[in-house]
Amino acid sequence: MKSIRLLSVAVAVSAAMTIGPAWADPPHHARGNGPPAHAGGPGKRHAPPPGWQKKAWRRGERLPIVEIDRRYWVDDYDHYNLRAPARGQRWIRQSDAEYLLVEIATGLIIDALHR
Repeated sequence: MKSIRLLSVAVAVSAAMTIGPAWADPPHHARGNGPPAHAGGPGKRHAPPPGWQKKAWRRGERLPIVEIDRRYWVDDYDHYNLRAPARGQRWIRQSDAEYLLVEIATGLIIDALHR
């Protein structure tokens, strides 16, 4: 009898603890009051948050090693009208309109094409 009562109290307490966050107020930006405070300030209400902007890469810059992953490599050069890269270089697709010719070992950008 004592164990049944203890079990029922434990179930009631755990249910109360899991339901509590559901009653909490949503964050400021989820109530229709605009973007969160980190999104660029009041003058830039529709600007994306810092770090969300796409970087326009240029020749001579270094691409971070995490962006030189095989899933971004372009292997079908003819399909994208790209010249074949030299040994140790790869075409990296950044977006539908941006291709970077990169040295795989160093991440140095040899060429940047914007179409």
